[in-house]
Amino acid sequence: MQGSALSYPGSTMGTVSTHRIIYFMGFLDLLGVSLILPLILPVVNSLGASHITAGCITSLYGAIQLLSSPLAGWWSDGIGRRPVLLVCTLATALSYVLLGASSSLLVIVIARVIAGVFKHSQTMCRAVLVDVTRVQDRSHVFGTFNATSSMGFIVGPMLGGHLSELHNGFTVVCNLAAALFIVDFVLCWLFIPEKANNQSRVEAKTPTNQPRQSRSLIHDIEWSIFWDVFLIRFFLSFSSLVYRSNFSLLIKENFGASPKVIGYLISFQGIISATAGFLTGRVSKLYHNSSQELFHSSILLCLALFGLTVAPSLPFLLICLVPLCISTAVIRVSSTAVTIGRCRPSQVGSITGFGQSIASVARMVTPIVAGAAQQTSLYGPGLIGTVAAAVGATFAGFVSREVKLKEL
Repeated sequence: MQGSALSYPGSTMGTVSTHRIIYFMGFLDLLGVSLILPLILPVVNSLGASHITAGCITSLYGAIQLLSSPLAGWWSDGIGRRPVLLVCTLATALSYVLLGASSSLLVIVIARVIAGVFKHSQTMCRAVLVDVTRVQDRSHVFGTFNATSSMGFIVGPMLGGHLSELHNGFTVVCNLAAALFIVDFVLCWLFIPEKANNQSRVEAKTPTNQPRQSRSLIHDIEWSIFWDVFLIRFFLSFSSLVYRSNFSLLIKENFGASPKVIGYLISFQGIISATAGFLTGRVSKLYHNSSQELFHSSILLCLALFGLTVAPSLPFLLICLVPLCISTAVIRVSSTAVTIGRCRPSQVGSITGFGQSIASVARMVTPIVAGAAQQTSLYGPGLIGTVAAAVGATFAGFVSREVKLKEL
């Protein structure tokens, strides 16, 4: 079963068409997110929140995702990807409408809680791609999906910045983001087939599996199989996020960059990430070994973070952003490939959901860690990120070595 893509009985859409729809949905998804994300903290601060309070609100989203991501994946294994994706896109749209109408910190917190519970459209899109893609094509497909999604970050921050200067600009931006998720909802309703994973549906309905469904999702995971790759994903996610959490502030304090320059730097990263995503399939074909690919890209990430930390000038920093974006793009694909390669077909949704929650843990703690580190030293976030990447690369090296020994 793992050697071929799972079919969608009764579907009139071909696999290629399904891929293209999912790619476009991923682009709209991150376009909507990138419209709002750079504006949330300024709005929170304008409502009188301290930096600590603003950091806690930022961490709240990641904390909720930690719990809700595996639940969403497990739910999709039981009832199918399409209904879960429909609920996620619609609920996310509603959360952004509420966010745009907020006039107090309480309303913002409620909106972020709703988004934290339901914003799993990227995870569900990846699960759909797993179902319709052959194993040997997954690295290329995931790379293309990540690349098209990343293209949203090229225009989103700049577009959101311009629109935010209008009268009630934040409300306009939030409503536009909500409209993009409504478009995703419509695309899913019209074009994503009803049955996303036959085997998981059958298993979910068999009486012998009912006790298993009632147990904790964490206990359901076979930790002897996944512990090392989950640990790698945490350290590598943490390493890049702890540097990027305060990226704008770091660039402003270290080089005196204006908001306009910072916006261009963020867009530049989006361009490199998108380009790298399109090329990850070719990189994977050269390796023929996802674990080795993960190991080498982890080393590149470590070197990039160190270069960014000690960058003496803005041009040098710009150069170091290139390997940072390339390595993170390759790591997303290779770590997903390693994880899914260890899954049974019926586990794909729950395991990918839990894998997403690993990133949510990092996303939850990095704003606080980065803020504390930056209070100690301007180089603090970068140094912590470099060490975390080195730890992740070390574990990835062990995994790569074990795979090589098994192949002998």
